[in-house]
Amino acid sequence: MASVFSEAWRNLVSGTSRALWFALALAIFGGGLGIADVATTGALISQANDYKASGAAITTLVAQGRIDGRKCALLSDIPGVTASGAMRSANNVKLLALPASPVPTKEVTAGFPQLLGFSLNTASPGIFISQEVAEDFDITPATIQPGTKIDTDQGPAAVAGVFDYPADGRRPGLGYALLVPATSDAAFDECWIASWPQSAEVRTLIRLSLTPDEAGSTNEQPLVTQLNSRNGASFDGSLRFEERITRLGGPASLLGGAILGYLFVRVRRLEFAAARHSGITFIDQATQIGVECSLVAVTAWTLCNPAITYATAVSTGPVSPAMLVIGLKPLLVTTIAFVSGACIGSACVREKHLFKYFKNR
Repeated sequence: MASVFSEAWRNLVSGTSRALWFALALAIFGGGLGIADVATTGALISQANDYKASGAAITTLVAQGRIDGRKCALLSDIPGVTASGAMRSANNVKLLALPASPVPTKEVTAGFPQLLGFSLNTASPGIFISQEVAEDFDITPATIQPGTKIDTDQGPAAVAGVFDYPADGRRPGLGYALLVPATSDAAFDECWIASWPQSAEVRTLIRLSLTPDEAGSTNEQPLVTQLNSRNGASFDGSLRFEERITRLGGPASLLGGAILGYLFVRVRRLEFAAARHSGITFIDQATQIGVECSLVAVTAWTLCNPAITYATAVSTGPVSPAMLVIGLKPLLVTTIAFVSGACIGSACVREKHLFKYFKNR
């Protein structure tokens, strides 16, 4: 058995097995398929993030004075609902720096800022101002400190954060506004909930925040809408992932790896048939080919791993284990298929065809 391994090693070192060329072929083919799948999946993740950032995953319920703030806040406990909060109109606040232009003001429950991208664990006490208001005071999210305040007609107000509410198709109203935290005890005008992944049941669940309309006190019907419908009513990321063209990389890598493995043996069939004629057994020869193929596969992994890791980092930022698996899967399938194809190729070599191989060399 030692002689089998030493023969395999000499073939690799001398270049007889063309190991480097086949390792490069495996790395380019399997790695290329993996990188393509990573890029496609990364693009889908980016589209999903853009969809959520546009507010398209937020459903709103408008019912003047009929929203129970507590019920609306409790909707965030439902699986699939990432945030919920209630909002109502309040008396406009005048900024002393701009006394002629009162700022539209809304009172919101504690969970509402999370709908605008704030973390409930990091937001400091105070009001939230829109980007346009912040520009009037040269305030940016990076410059906000616990002591940052703006002067209003109701006294100095601490600024908890700056939110961006662009005119990108979402319902207008908060582009130039102040959000003032309020308790959830009283009635509100709107309930907003964000859900991901999206579910058609959200439009029904949000109605749980309604209070009964006693004796038909209002003729206005509650209105359920999508905050931003420009990017479509829904984003079915699972379906898009299942239908991506690069999903065919698995079968392609299986076929390509098997073909390369078969060629690895076929181009040397004269050598292998001659070895059989010289007395080497099929088992020893198959072991030798397996050792050579395994070293070729390891070399391909060594060459391709950094490229796939880099592609994963470029596509999704920090390297995600799930994305790394997606990128490495085609290479893994290719190398396994390569070894299997070589085994099939070795089984097809016949000693009795030695002179035929010699003639066709």
